[in-house]
Amino acid sequence: MQRSGTNHLRLIQGIFSRPNKVVALQRIDLSRNADPVQSLQARLERLERKIGETSRALIQAQAVSVRSMLSGSSDFLGGVQKKIVESSARNSVSWHQSRLLEMTQERRELQDQLDRLTGQVWPKRLRRWLLWAGIGAAIIVASTVFVMGVFTAIYLLPIWGTLLLVLFLFQRKR
Repeated sequence: MQRSGTNHLRLIQGIFSRPNKVVALQRIDLSRNADPVQSLQARLERLERKIGETSRALIQAQAVSVRSMLSGSSDFLGGVQKKIVESSARNSVSWHQSRLLEMTQERRELQDQLDRLTGQVWPKRLRRWLLWAGIGAAIIVASTVFVMGVFTAIYLLPIWGTLLLVLFLFQRKR
């Protein structure tokens, strides 16, 4: 029989621990069942094309917005037309941006499913971790070099000041 103290401890740990986001890897035999992989790849390709089209449409909408802001019309009708065009361009830009975010999220989810099916989850995750570790190391090294340079410059200020003072005095005597 278990003691009630351990049950309470498990209950408390269960309440305060964050949810586990572990997803099991799926093992498939690609020789017999390649349809899920191919269908996911086809969906990803279609989604990539849609993302490209939406990106181009977003750039065009932003170009229309910039052109309407730069156009100088001084009469009343031109001003009203300019406001209408700017408003519709802003609405179009915001719609395209939201649609682009939705599609990139969907692409990420489809890519995760495909990676689970093909067994590429951990290699990609490891590459991502190594990339972030490399970026972090580069930032730390660059910051260290910069700080060392600042400290070296501060340390050498009296020497440079003395040299400049001596040079100034010699120039004055001549």
